Amino acid sequence: MIFGMKAAALMANAGYRLVPVLLPRRPDVSAERDAALWALASRAGATGWTIPALRDSAGPDADLLFPGGQTELIEAWADLVDREMLRRMESRAEKEPRLSWRVRSAVLERLAVLEPYREAERRTVATVALPCVGHGGRILSRTINAIWTAAEDDAAGITWATKRVSLAGVYMPTFMAWLGGADEEAVARILDAGLAGVRRIGDAKRMFSSHQPARAA
Repeated sequence: MIFGMKAAALMANAGYRLVPVLLPRRPDVSAERDAALWALASRAGATGWTIPALRDSAGPDADLLFPGGQTELIEAWADLVDREMLRRMESRAEKEPRLSWRVRSAVLERLAVLEPYREAERRTVATVALPCVGHGGRILSRTINAIWTAAEDDAAGITWATKRVSLAGVYMPTFMAWLGGADEEAVARILDAGLAGVRRIGDAKRMFSSHQPARAA
């Protein structure tokens, strides 16, 4: 099964190599590119994320919008989903006061954006997980950063970095469960368990630090 443990491991490992100073530049954005991506996404489950399928979906010259070929196409799709998740989070009338719940909402919102395109997303993962393809880490880096941005996190420095590494370890099992066909409740349980684990680690670190003897002046 192409969406099994190998794909999950490859993408999860990419998450643990997140380096804040190397956060990839976002793909170019335009209304024309977005329209072409939505058009292809509605068919990509059957056709795959290919340039011929792009031309068939969005017009004979649509490939000119993505001079980087399939790699640029897939990265632009992931960025479009990130942006739609951010838009939906920003448009919410009521803001959740707890950061952890804002993170939870952002993850679930991103999966909600993808729900109509689950089969297309399987095609995405099958391509990204190939050993010869190196853009999985860039895609995951931007997505994890977008989730924290949607959650309105204001961390900086080493905390900024560790939060993103930690969330990658939570997001990937949640995403892969959704990709494999888990229902909404099962996905939420996996996400909640991951977030709870991160909180327990954070609590343990704070407790350990508070019990360290003071250094002599």
